[in-house]
Amino acid sequence: MDRSYWEKVWREEDLGFHQPQVNRHLQRFWQRLQLAPEARVFVPLCGKSLDLDWLLSEGHEVIGIDLAEQAQQAVLARHSAGVRYAQQSHLHLAWQERLLFVVGDVFHLKADLLRSVDAVYDRAALVALPTAVRENYALFLAQCLKPGAQILLVAREEAARLQGPPFSVNTQEVERLYGANFAIECLAEEVRSDQVVERVFLLVRHQPWASGYLPVEAQETQAG
Repeated sequence: MDRSYWEKVWREEDLGFHQPQVNRHLQRFWQRLQLAPEARVFVPLCGKSLDLDWLLSEGHEVIGIDLAEQAQQAVLARHSAGVRYAQQSHLHLAWQERLLFVVGDVFHLKADLLRSVDAVYDRAALVALPTAVRENYALFLAQCLKPGAQILLVAREEAARLQGPPFSVNTQEVERLYGANFAIECLAEEVRSDQVVERVFLLVRHQPWASGYLPVEAQETQAG
């Protein structure tokens, strides 16, 4: 899905992916990460999610990114604090107290920014990306995140193959994308009333040269 697709989604307010409440998996499993309150959390393709507010209420510094300027403005409008804006190449940045909301392509983020991240909360990013882009996204996170950084990932699987997001992502796909660079634990599996299977994974970035770890550079060399 390219930028024009998501611009159309927001322009037409076709926001079926937006949840009107904080995600239950986030509330149930976040404590498993055992983060300090001041830990920095990255939320890719965050939209205007209320999960951002919940993470802020836990004391975290939060970095959210989305292609839609409407999402940024909706989130900032929920709080009364002042906002500071800046432009960084193709990215539009807005700081509001402990929140940094970036409008732009996640792949344009500087690696240095993400190396300061302690955890990633991904409910809407991986399942929004087509297969080829998913591979780039998983490698991008592996390159940028420091050893020990964690990802709380919510994935979904359904029998019918969808032509558009959210896409079906099963356990095998998670292991294929992340297995070389992250330890993976499935925390929960839940079959919804519509037969969609939701799974919650905890991923931990390997220490360099840990058992089973293959550096990203080596993977790219082998792939070439």
